[in-house]
Amino acid sequence: MPFFIENSPTAIRRFKADLKKDALCRIHENLNDLNAQFSALKEASSGETKSSAGDKYETGRETIRQSRALLEKQLQTIRQWESKIQQIPLEPVSDIREGAVVLLDLGWIWVSVSFGKLVMQTNEIQGVSVASPLVLAIKGRKKGDVVTFRGRKIEILDIL
Repeated sequence: MPFFIENSPTAIRRFKADLKKDALCRIHENLNDLNAQFSALKEASSGETKSSAGDKYETGRETIRQSRALLEKQLQTIRQWESKIQQIPLEPVSDIREGAVVLLDLGWIWVSVSFGKLVMQTNEIQGVSVASPLVLAIKGRKKGDVVTFRGRKIEILDIL
């Protein structure tokens, strides 16, 4: 089911700009959440005081250190996603590549980053990385092509 009544290049660019904007909003929400978690860890860390139960203190500090490392890794990934999404072109395309919005018989995907689902014009669109196995299997294909992916035939119904 296509998104547009008018399937013009201008309408496609506008749609992709809105998709990009929504994805960046989601990413900024994730960044705000991570910053709040960093603040909570900082507060927990400053609240830790050495007591006679030294092992408990060391275990608490190690847990905080591991949590901080995990948050830093998530922060790095989200910043990479933000940078990548900002660089994605808005132009309509006729084959599957970065920036393409693709309707498969599985549903809509946006070849961008693996950030999850967005809802646009009542349709769910899954953000999928260019390096994902699915995109690698369909990269360069055109509307109407059928590919086999993990033993299943997938038809490319539309590409924006």
